[in-house]
Amino acid sequence: MKSKAATRAEKPFRLTGAILSHVAATMVPFLRKIVLNYSYALKWSKAVRGADLDVLSALFKSVVPSAKLNGFSTNAIGYFFDFEFPEPILLYSVGTTIPPGTTQFTFSTPIHRAIARAILPFYKMLRSSSTYAAAVAAAVNNNNRTRLAALIRQKVTAYALKSITIDFSGIALSFKYKSSKYTYRHLLFREIVG
Repeated sequence: MKSKAATRAEKPFRLTGAILSHVAATMVPFLRKIVLNYSYALKWSKAVRGADLDVLSALFKSVVPSAKLNGFSTNAIGYFFDFEFPEPILLYSVGTTIPPGTTQFTFSTPIHRAIARAILPFYKMLRSSSTYAAAVAAAVNNNNRTRLAALIRQKVTAYALKSITIDFSGIALSFKYKSSKYTYRHLLFREIVG
């Protein structure tokens, strides 16, 4: 008889459109608030820089009170939301950050708002179109960066979007704005728990 671990090893993780749609449904109100409310966005960035999880949690819950997150984290240069799913997925995460090792205690409100504005149409489409979400998931699963880039660039048209890569069964969008010397990354990825 095969163990549970052996069975899981035989079935590699496959991202689904349903996972992306679920994450997007939670993220759309948050991203919209960042775009439309400067005061909220300013408080958010300050709490990220201060690694203040209590303030970040309160701010997030004020916009998405029904969100069911497994976890939430910050490293003072970005933030991550962890969504819990049944096995074999366990956790799927989303966040915006400056790559570790490049700076500390830096997170720009104007850049965060620009990224949120740029990715909001992408998240709206993931939320509203199961066909689009399934196509994005298939591109990730097939490691088809060309197809993924075409799908994402239909919705994320910002000139600052410099690269789209497939990492950890997910997507990494790299943004570089002239007003900052730092590259910011928006990530959707499978969190490996042990």
